[in-house]
Amino acid sequence: MSNPDGLDLQRLALAEAVVKSCKDVTSTKGGPHGAPNLRTEADDALRSAFEASGVDRMRIMVNGREVGTLSARVSKPVEGTEVMVGDVEAFVRWLRESDGGLDALRRVVYADYGACRKLVEAATADGELPDGCRVVERREPARWLGTALKVSPQEVATALAGELPQAIAGLISGEVE
Repeated sequence: MSNPDGLDLQRLALAEAVVKSCKDVTSTKGGPHGAPNLRTEADDALRSAFEASGVDRMRIMVNGREVGTLSARVSKPVEGTEVMVGDVEAFVRWLRESDGGLDALRRVVYADYGACRKLVEAATADGELPDGCRVVERREPARWLGTALKVSPQEVATALAGELPQAIAGLISGEVE
């Protein structure tokens, strides 16, 4: 079969084979059946270093050349006091029956989208659609918080010059036509 429209199907096949072969090594969910892999081990090592001494990034070196980083994604520290609910029924009664409770609900609904969504989810849990609400289509991409891995394919290709098969070196450097 000929190669229509100049498509480089051999290069595409090589790229797909490399991606599939590496997926079990680089997935943040682990290898087959959730087994540890190189990525989860690196994530765990960075987390341990962060917890032990505050290390929040690791430089990735290949043959003495920096090719990327593995960085921790962490929340801001929290210190101080806070009010905790000890009697849920009393608190709900206060929210419903007092002017202060009504003001608090308004502040949450106007200012904190996440908290407002939780209130709406709780209000609609039994199938009731509260006044002022409507059903809309929502699409939001999946989000994951953990580490950020940044690697420069060109830097890896340069660092491993002469050590990789030509097809792989060309693929990651983008120099194969």
